[in-house]
Amino acid sequence: MLSQQKNNNSELEITIHNLIRDVGQKKILCPSCQPTRSKNKTDKPLSVNNDGSKIVYYCHHCGIEGMINLERKIIPMRETPQNKAKQSKPIDITGKNSNEAEKWLAKRGISVKTATSLGAVLLEKNNKPVIGFTYESTEPNKYEAVKWRSANGSKQFWWENTANRLWGNQVHNESLETIVDTIVLSEGEMDALAIKESFSDFANIEVYSVPNGAPAKISSDSKIDPSEDGRFKYVWNEREKFKNCKRIVLATDADTAGDVLADELSRRLNKAKCFRVDFKGYKDANELLINKGAEELRNQVINAEPIPLHGLNNIEFYADEFQSLYEQGKPKGVSTGIQSVDELFTLQTGYLNVVTGYPGDGKSAFLDQIIVNVGKLYGWKTCYCSFEKPPSLHAVQLAQILTGKPFFEGQNPRMSQEEKDYAKDWINDHILFQDYMDGGMPTIEAILEKGASAVMRYGVRILVIDPFNFIHTEHKGLESDMVSDMLTKVQLFCKSHDILCFFVAHPTKPAERGKKNVVTGVDVAKSMAWFSKADLGLTVYRGEDSVEIHTWKARWGWQAKVGKTSLTFNPLNGRYEEAEEIEDDFDWEI
Repeated sequence: MLSQQKNNNSELEITIHNLIRDVGQKKILCPSCQPTRSKNKTDKPLSVNNDGSKIVYYCHHCGIEGMINLERKIIPMRETPQNKAKQSKPIDITGKNSNEAEKWLAKRGISVKTATSLGAVLLEKNNKPVIGFTYESTEPNKYEAVKWRSANGSKQFWWENTANRLWGNQVHNESLETIVDTIVLSEGEMDALAIKESFSDFANIEVYSVPNGAPAKISSDSKIDPSEDGRFKYVWNEREKFKNCKRIVLATDADTAGDVLADELSRRLNKAKCFRVDFKGYKDANELLINKGAEELRNQVINAEPIPLHGLNNIEFYADEFQSLYEQGKPKGVSTGIQSVDELFTLQTGYLNVVTGYPGDGKSAFLDQIIVNVGKLYGWKTCYCSFEKPPSLHAVQLAQILTGKPFFEGQNPRMSQEEKDYAKDWINDHILFQDYMDGGMPTIEAILEKGASAVMRYGVRILVIDPFNFIHTEHKGLESDMVSDMLTKVQLFCKSHDILCFFVAHPTKPAERGKKNVVTGVDVAKSMAWFSKADLGLTVYRGEDSVEIHTWKARWGWQAKVGKTSLTFNPLNGRYEEAEEIEDDFDWEI
């Protein structure tokens, strides 16, 4: 697996960066092994691919590999003039049509008619047959971007400009019936052509290819690495296509990278809408078309299986997950960044965590600490729906936790201007705020809709709703039923988008002087559903000398256990720290 180099200023990477300034894929002399080679000194073994955001390289001779990150920051949470993409001149496609490219396509089972209908051009460039996958501009016969590939057996790709949209110009045969409310997404352009070809005499169907294939970086738990979030801009840019779509068929490759791509697409597009194609032992759609024909590929697309979501399935449907549990053991949540808290619970997406405690005991501050920790440790992004905190003041609290220093003048040692600017950039990269400070009555549907947009556009992995009593509902009937229905919606949202939700709710009655007990889920206002529907339930309780974190519900023993731990709270910087001396290997100053 490719490893991102931590030292982007190394001599080797500076050399590669200087050699590969243009976007595209090519082979060059390897700066690492070329000086020591006694044979084949003109050989160019270093494969280099620059997609505009990173340079991925691999030497087929000495084996050196890595990735040079051309964008230091994760995709920002809002666009600013500095980071908007520069406008590129439209590309004028000219050249001689290539019969060799047509023959190469025919060997792949694809007709020229199908290829050109989706926006492919077959040309000769530098006396070689090529296929150009064009992204149209507003000018006639001009293109804003073209992804080229060789059509002579060598698998070479390069870009003229880059695209952040799906590829596939949909031209329908008016004599055929249209399959409505369905979109098929493939991992590559040839697979999109193969699927379109399989339906050419059968029905019109919307087929698109993602512009940049599967992710290059995959985390240890077979998820997309957060540093790859920027490659999914096309999901947000094409959101109108998906808005009224009821069925999204994912035709990604049958390998680990394809699995990760399908998982992330389904998370962003709502798993309840998504289906996955089974290629019956073949790697992709084009391979299935070549070996088994159009009818078999068409049937597999039509009969795509729903992405696993609490439905009605037999165990065979979950065979891969079942085998993974046998081979790899119980799932593992990620660290909260606080060792003693990790002994109580870890964090896992797809779950609903209910947080309670008396007003002023530090529930929100504790969550802020966890959010900052996972952002620093794993690059996770968070969407806050905090009704009691204006975003600017909330950002102050996050900045204090991040830097370990107070924000306001008169408190020492106060964070410097440089530290404040660093905190602002970090918050901009990792935090999104739902702002309800201008009034209005937020509903759970509106909150989850904004949360879905945050997942689609930015890839957020945590949603914080704080607190419950600000949410408006027009539910008629028992309040307990209203809460139960609301929590069911949140649970389904968590599973559909593979997101972790922290839902803050106050206990029924405030503490009486001298009678302050530790509350649990059964004490939360309105309904027992706060206890029954939580995957993890925890209470933040401020005692005389420390703040206690109590867990009172643990649905899964591998992720949490019932118990408590004590922390100290520093009011100057808003940080929670271990109450006892525990070796802490977390770098708070990253």
